[in-house]
Amino acid sequence: MHSTIEHTDEDETKLCEVSKHPFGIVSLYVGSFFGILAGLGLVFFMLPAVIEDTDQALTIALVLAVVLIVLAIVVLSLATLVYRQSRIIVTDRNITQILQYSLFSRKVSQLNMVNVEDVTSVQNGFLSTMLGYGELNIETAGEQSNFKFTYCPRPGYYAKVILNAREKILGQQDGDARIRPNSTTRR
Repeated sequence: MHSTIEHTDEDETKLCEVSKHPFGIVSLYVGSFFGILAGLGLVFFMLPAVIEDTDQALTIALVLAVVLIVLAIVVLSLATLVYRQSRIIVTDRNITQILQYSLFSRKVSQLNMVNVEDVTSVQNGFLSTMLGYGELNIETAGEQSNFKFTYCPRPGYYAKVILNAREKILGQQDGDARIRPNSTTRR
């Protein structure tokens, strides 16, 4: 059995695991595409101006183009791997946030459901609304840091899952001190 903060305990029930929305990586792909086009343009248009032998310039340009494309594919593959490692795991007792910043940099934080003060779902802009992603903010009391999860798919849904889990655990802690809505009392 795994005994790290990233894995749920045997007595916990996993409610959901939220990975980032795929649109978050699209901007990197678009930027890389235009970067590759600019690099290829420079290679194929500038190299013949520098090297007098046209055949030699074309051969060098093709080699540089292949290197550029292979390098872009490797970088995009690694960036996608890093992006997909960030997630939030919600159980009936805890919220674990895993933020992967690079191949060798990651932050794992855990928040007990009792310490959740508020959960907010934010969707700004046309694309965010149409594609169904946004920001999920989990606020805590005191000195604990808040959780901020960008590019969260269906943030309103997951905010509701967390709030329901919080209400359930607070109800269990209160025990019989609270009057339950469906209970009847006899006089």
